[in-house]
Amino acid sequence: MKFINLTALAICIFTGQAMGVAIPENELESLVARQGSPVAFNVAPLGTSCGHGTTITCVLSPGQSCKGNFNPAQASIVVTEALGNCHVSLYTQPDQQGGVTQRLDTDTTGTCVFTNIATWESYGIFC
Repeated sequence: MKFINLTALAICIFTGQAMGVAIPENELESLVARQGSPVAFNVAPLGTSCGHGTTITCVLSPGQSCKGNFNPAQASIVVTEALGNCHVSLYTQPDQQGGVTQRLDTDTTGTCVFTNIATWESYGIFC
């Protein structure tokens, strides 16, 4: 009986060990930085200065996206906080319909993009 218990214990110990995977240091830093990284941007309707509208924040993990609608339609956008390798897509219709009319890489933090008319009705953030 003891042999069976010891064998079962040994099997549990050996099969329960976590397997390690070697990750190059430059990739490790990128993975750590992207886990739960916030992306924030400010949108403003026509007549409101760029950066003085509504701030939208989304916490993204790799492979995830955030989507939403604007009400009213927006005329300017500025990315205020983001990690690189992500982008914000702006659409002319609700629910990411109507085609992408503007795409901002999140590396463009602080740069205002605007239109003369309020055309953006929805957005998607992708990493």
